[in-house]
Amino acid sequence: MTKSLKYSLIALFAIVILFSINRSSQNSYKFDGKSIYTENSDLINRIIISEDKQQIELTKLDSTWFITGNDSLIVNDNKIENLYEKLLKVEQEMLITSKEEKWSRFGVDDSLGKHFILYNEEDNELLHYIFGNSGQDYQHNYIRKNKANDVYRTNDNVFFLLNTSDSYWGSLPIKEELPVPVD
Repeated sequence: MTKSLKYSLIALFAIVILFSINRSSQNSYKFDGKSIYTENSDLINRIIISEDKQQIELTKLDSTWFITGNDSLIVNDNKIENLYEKLLKVEQEMLITSKEEKWSRFGVDDSLGKHFILYNEEDNELLHYIFGNSGQDYQHNYIRKNKANDVYRTNDNVFFLLNTSDSYWGSLPIKEELPVPVD
């Protein structure tokens, strides 16, 4: 074996070793997000969304959802589906802070954030998160579990789904047209 071939093999071996060290160190930064709700969605019987002094409560009776305190609106099924498919499946992407004094910066303190609370049929709390949408990042939100210090960034923007308006969640029933009497 010639000297130049030996040096080439040593250099190739060094490059392979450096590549594997680099790859393993980058894998340590990888974060596998987890959905905020992993239980059976059939357990959810009541949903409360609140922001400041506004609040909406959605209650399920059998398989039909109703807006508590509003008997004239019918809940839009697509809004509930979005809640199940997007909001409950949003993932905590990365830890942002664990310091309580920084909560207001990310909009997840008790007064600035939007509270999202789920209850089961026995009125036991299944989930309580506080969502914030602060800063210039419109592709993500910030999220904090109630009574916890850790603030996470979410993998998707779901802030718009946390609407406290009755008219967002429901619509007036479509009146059936009555036949016109023939003279």
